[in-house]
Amino acid sequence: MAVSADGEIWHTVRAGETLTGIAKAYGVTVEEIMTANGLTNPNLIYVGQRLLIPTSTTYITHVVQPGETLTSIAWHYGVSYWDIAALNGLTNPNLIYVGQVLLIPTTGPTPTPTPTIPTVQEAIIITAPLSDATITSPVTITGWGSGFENTLAVRVLDENGTVIGEGFVMVDAEFGQVGPFSGSVAYTAPGTTQLGRIQVFSVSPRDGAWEHLASVTVTLQAS
Repeated sequence: MAVSADGEIWHTVRAGETLTGIAKAYGVTVEEIMTANGLTNPNLIYVGQRLLIPTSTTYITHVVQPGETLTSIAWHYGVSYWDIAALNGLTNPNLIYVGQVLLIPTTGPTPTPTPTIPTVQEAIIITAPLSDATITSPVTITGWGSGFENTLAVRVLDENGTVIGEGFVMVDAEFGQVGPFSGSVAYTAPGTTQLGRIQVFSVSPRDGAWEHLASVTVTLQAS
């Protein structure tokens, strides 16, 4: 993502992205992006392509202060931390630094600072597949998080909540630290196309309890 001097928002297409996912991230429609960029086929975009994102949303800037997280900043302004991440091209919402200037989407006046700001950061973030993406087996799952022995558990559920696939993803980081994870999990495809859910969670080495569950709704392609 880049912001021009006149406030235009540009998005550089990354591997695995679709026009639907990009439109959802910026809160616009696929048709609006196609019109702004003269596209005739929503399925024909390529990695590295720069897309003009049409938006009437206004933005303010925020300078990251010591102790702040993207979650606390989003809470302060009353917006989604994913909206901030998408607007600023952040691939890892956990990696922000003191002094960094962030664009904050806003449709109203800047809120008055409050004395108490939560500092809790999401322990597991799923970056792929995107919400509402259509998937087939095996599905590749990526994101950021930490887990016991750098392992996170994955479950694929159908529309009834039945587990149709299980597996693991590995975190690429020092033990106990947050880092990117990725892995492929096979599942039994349903007989009809339907909504499903992917869950990623850490398992406690003490009692096997689930910790830091993250999930995303997907469309399961019929077998």
